[in-house]
Amino acid sequence: MMRSSSPFQLLLFLLTMTASCLADEKVFPEQSRSWKDVDGREIQAVLRGVSGDEAILFKSGKEYFFPLSRLSAPDQSYVRDWVVKHSKVETEKVDDGKPPPLTDLELKAAPDVNIQLVEQTVLLLSNEIRKSQGINTLTGNQEISRIARAHSLDMGLRGFFAHNNPDGDDPTARARKAGFSGLISSPDGKSRPGLSENIGRVGRYASFQEIKRDGKMIRRRIRWHTEATMARQIVLGFMASVPHRANLLDPSKAYLGVGVHVHREHVFATQNFF
Repeated sequence: MMRSSSPFQLLLFLLTMTASCLADEKVFPEQSRSWKDVDGREIQAVLRGVSGDEAILFKSGKEYFFPLSRLSAPDQSYVRDWVVKHSKVETEKVDDGKPPPLTDLELKAAPDVNIQLVEQTVLLLSNEIRKSQGINTLTGNQEISRIARAHSLDMGLRGFFAHNNPDGDDPTARARKAGFSGLISSPDGKSRPGLSENIGRVGRYASFQEIKRDGKMIRRRIRWHTEATMARQIVLGFMASVPHRANLLDPSKAYLGVGVHVHREHVFATQNFF
């Protein structure tokens, strides 16, 4: 784990991100910069992405994987800002950056997604961030998770992306309809007015490459997200959004339910806090 308590730096350690498709340093001159390590050694290179706890630096036609912990403090800050800027996670934004749709054949070839593992990883990463800030961790609650799953499923099936469903129900109203017992008697005896919520949507795949023959696209080579990278993308999106980050770091909350639903090329995620 990284020593800094910054949530963004913690996410950099946890995040496995697809390298950008940069051709060379001349194509993106604004990303070609001087990099220094903690010993003051310097190189000129382009940042292509982040993989695990390493920055991917491109120089003279080759990629170099450099540990983030060995970069100077300004360079670590640059990488952190780059990740946030290039994140493709949607958090209540206009639906103009969604991934291109997949065909039925592509979806048939897609690997199965272990939804439970994605949900567990989102809970784990959320608590790691809270711990790094000295905030109480959240207890997973299956009753709340069922409410969150129902909302993610509803968003996928009815084609909306919002906290209020088409019937006008907000998170607390949905919890009340589901008979959530915490609204009557909280598990820890503390009175709470209702549920707060984060929603996110990420692509099912990390990238794709078009395979062409005689100038015509014959198929696409798809790089699928794993359950771990799905969860990391979801949490990164929450941390990059001011209201979602506030919910995730709210010290008054004690319980969390996570619900994930996969609908074609989309992965819908709901966090309900109580």
